[in-house]
Amino acid sequence: MNPIFLSAALLLTPLTTMSTGGDDAKRQVIDPATSTITWEGKKVTGSHNGDIQMQSGFLSTEKGLITGATVIIDMTSINTTDLEGGSKESLDGHLKSDDFFGTAQFPTAQFELTSLNPIRAENGMNFAAQGTVTIKGRTVEVSFPVKVEIGDASTTISGEMVLDRSEFDVRFRSKSFFDASELGDKLIYDDFTIGFSLSAS
Repeated sequence: MNPIFLSAALLLTPLTTMSTGGDDAKRQVIDPATSTITWEGKKVTGSHNGDIQMQSGFLSTEKGLITGATVIIDMTSINTTDLEGGSKESLDGHLKSDDFFGTAQFPTAQFELTSLNPIRAENGMNFAAQGTVTIKGRTVEVSFPVKVEIGDASTTISGEMVLDRSEFDVRFRSKSFFDASELGDKLIYDDFTIGFSLSAS
């Protein structure tokens, strides 16, 4: 998630989605103050969770339709919320280290929405989102359901995605790189969950 984040080009691929009103192509800024991004990772002996800050983002709209989105994440803001004191500081530092996300070299991550199509609503989710996630300079295609809400003053997209950290070369205690039988109860699962609620004015 590094050089790719230096440019935030508009995505102009037409998508079938909800109307935001208006006919002209425009950009809606996603507000970091009213948006949230959370994470959860699991290991054999339990799990940890926390949050992370959005650096910047926007929705692209044209003729009243959402045509794309770019969200840039500040990886240096990784924050553990289920621990306190020294344990929290230790895990925060470890997640930022080269064992995990190497934030000194890769200070940002990016999500780009490339398609958004309506689906039969289930558990509140009413659209299928597709796009790409870039972490540590590696880009992976993703798809997941989201809830899109259009209000008079804002547009909100919320949901969660499950990512495989091994696809981003995050190796620490991963069965994709080390013998699971040797890791034993030290194994950390590859899948981790990102939850989000993005609010654009």
